[in-house]
Amino acid sequence: MEFGTSFPGSGDAALYWSEIARNWASAFTFLAALLAGIFGLFRYLRSERMRQTEQVRELYTMFFGNERYRRIRFVLANSEAPEYAALRVELATPGMPKPLEGELIDLLNFFEFVSGLTRRGLVSRQDIDWMFAGFIDRVISIDFVREYVLRHDFDELHDACRTAERRKK
Repeated sequence: MEFGTSFPGSGDAALYWSEIARNWASAFTFLAALLAGIFGLFRYLRSERMRQTEQVRELYTMFFGNERYRRIRFVLANSEAPEYAALRVELATPGMPKPLEGELIDLLNFFEFVSGLTRRGLVSRQDIDWMFAGFIDRVISIDFVREYVLRHDFDELHDACRTAERRKK
């Protein structure tokens, strides 16, 4: 069998070599596109992680670097403080929220917001647990606060409160 006739449909060696060149070019193009896609994916994942890190930093600043939640954090952490007893009375008293109850509502709404961000995948659960899980657990471990959460529309915190209720029993 002659070289020129061994290539199907052609008797010309130049066509054979151009077909090989096209095949190599197609393979190279495919490989380049694949590598570009992988590189693009890694860049996207890195920028997504950077965005989440920035959001976590902002949440940290909102919670710990802001005066808004400072007083209620200290009240909830100090059960011997007179404000702790005052908060218990305020939560048991019907009517418009009193000052400490209002601060607690703001704090619970913040946790609702953070939980919603996590559920939507905008912030990782691992980051939120690292920063807030201990504090959320401490807040819902307080019986009268947990009862307050369950009586009101704090949907995101209901599961954590129910879990704490089961642990208490």
